[in-house]
Amino acid sequence: MIETFKKTVQSDNRILCWLKGEKEYRPGFIILAAILFCVLYFMPTPDSLTALLESENPLIMNAASEQTVLDSIRIAMNEPNLSIDEAAQKIKIVTGMMFVAATLWGTVGIPIGATAFLLAIIMYITGVIPVQDISQLFMRDAVFFIIGALALAVGVKKTGFDKRIGLLTLGWAKNRYALLFLFGPLIAIIAMFISAKILIAFLMPVLMCVYKRCCKANGLERSPDLGNFLIFTIIYMTAMGGPGAPSVGARNVIMMDLFAELGKPMTFIQWMQYGFWFVPVGTFAVGVFLLLTLGRKIKFPINPGRHIKDEVSSIGKFGGKEAIMGGILGLVVILWIFASDIYGLGGPAIFGLLLMFLFNIVKWDDINNNVSWSIVWMYAAAVGMGKLILDTGAGLWLATMMFTALPDFMSQKEGLLISVSILTTITTNLMNDGAAVAVIGPITLPMATMAELDIWKVGLATAFSSSFAHCMLIGRPGLVVAYTLGRDPETGEQLLDLWRLFKYGLAITIISWIILWSWTFIGYWRFLPFV
Repeated sequence: MIETFKKTVQSDNRILCWLKGEKEYRPGFIILAAILFCVLYFMPTPDSLTALLESENPLIMNAASEQTVLDSIRIAMNEPNLSIDEAAQKIKIVTGMMFVAATLWGTVGIPIGATAFLLAIIMYITGVIPVQDISQLFMRDAVFFIIGALALAVGVKKTGFDKRIGLLTLGWAKNRYALLFLFGPLIAIIAMFISAKILIAFLMPVLMCVYKRCCKANGLERSPDLGNFLIFTIIYMTAMGGPGAPSVGARNVIMMDLFAELGKPMTFIQWMQYGFWFVPVGTFAVGVFLLLTLGRKIKFPINPGRHIKDEVSSIGKFGGKEAIMGGILGLVVILWIFASDIYGLGGPAIFGLLLMFLFNIVKWDDINNNVSWSIVWMYAAAVGMGKLILDTGAGLWLATMMFTALPDFMSQKEGLLISVSILTTITTNLMNDGAAVAVIGPITLPMATMAELDIWKVGLATAFSSSFAHCMLIGRPGLVVAYTLGRDPETGEQLLDLWRLFKYGLAITIISWIILWSWTFIGYWRFLPFV
C-alpha cells in the first residue's frame, strides 16, 4: 500500500510539473485559455447581449440618430445582412480571444509571437472576419511604427548616436535621486508633447549603456535589479505625462472630439489646466516607490552622467555616419510631430529605415538580428484585436456589463469617477489606450447628468485613466519597445520579465488611482471652474 501511495504521489508530481511547464511552455495555462474560450464560444447568447444589440448605439453621441448597435456592427464589419445571432456569436468569439490573449501573453504559456499566430488561426477557423481582412487587421500603422522605431534604435546604437542623446538628457544626472526626481519629471513633461513610445525608443539604448557601464564599474557581470530600475523609470515616468496635455496621443484627442460632439468643447490650454497638475505629483510618487523598492536593492552608486560622458569621449568627434544618423532621426521626429496626421507614425519610421539602408548605416542582418520579431507580431495581434473588439461590439458588451454590475454608490457623483477610472484602466491594459477611450467614453459621458457631474469630469477621468496601462505589454506600445530593447548590450539577456512588469505595474496602477482620486478628483479639481 505504501509503494502504491508513493507511486501515486510521484505520478501527481509529474502531472503538476507538466501543468506548470517551463519557460515559454506552460500547458496548465494553455488548457485554461482553451477552457475559457470554449465556455464563451458554446454558451447560449445572454438576453442582455441580445437587448444590447437591439438598443440604440451609445457610441454614437448624436441624439437624433436611431442607429442600433447591430447597425453599427454591420457597417464596421461590412456585413449588411448580419443577423442578431451571428453578431452575438462574433462578440462571444472576440471576448474569448481576449481571454486567450490575456492568459497566454500574461503567463507566456507559449512564445509571445506564437500567441499572435494562434489568434490569427482562431480568426480563420471561426470566420469572425473574412479571410482577406485578417492580414489587413494585423498590418496597421502602429505596427509599422514599432518596426521602424526598433530599427531606428538599431541604427542609433550602431553609430553611437545614442550616447550623444544620453549626454544631452542624462549628462547632468549624478545619482539615483537625480535620475528619479529630476530626469523623471523632465521626461514626463516632454512626454506630454512628444509621444512616449518615441522617447522610450531612443532613450532605451542609452539606459542600457548606462546599465552595462554601472555593472562594470562595480565589478559585476549583471544586475537585473539595476536593469529593471532604469527600465521602470523611463516607462512609468513617461506614463505619468499622459494626463498632462491632449498631444500625448489618440486617447486624449478622442475624448476632446467627444466633448465637442456633446456641445462642450475643450481647448488645449483648458485640458492642461485640469491635467497638468497630476504630472508632478504622479512622477514624485513613482520616484518614491521605485526608490523604496528597487532602489534599496542596488547597493552600489549609480552615476549615469559620468558613464555617458566616458562613453562619448571614447567615440571621438561628431561626424560621418553618426551625423547622418542624427539627420535621419531629426527628419523622422519632425515628420512625426508635424506630419503625423498625413503620414501617421508608421510612414516616417519606415522612411527612416529606408534612409539607413540607402546611406549604408545598417545592413539587413543588423535589423534581422536586433529587432525582436516575436514582439512585433505580438503587437500586430494586439492592435488588430483592439480594432476587432471595437468593431464587433465586444468591448461595448463588456463595458456595459461592468457598469451594470456597479453598486448605486459607485454610479453617483465622485463614485462614478472612481468607477470610470477603474474600468478604463482594466480595459486599456487588455486592448490599447485609444480603443479603451473609444469604448468607455461614449458610455460614461451620458451618465454624467444622472450622476450630477459635469461631462468634463467624467471624460477626463476616463482619458487620464487610459494612461495607466502599466501591467500588460499590449496596453502601451512604449512597453513593447522597452521590453524589446531592455537587453544587456553584450550578452543579450532579457532584463525585464513579464511577471515583474505585472507585479510592479499593478503597484504603480494603485498609486496612480490614489493620486487621481485624492489629489485630482477631490483635490485641486474642486477649485477649477467646472460648469
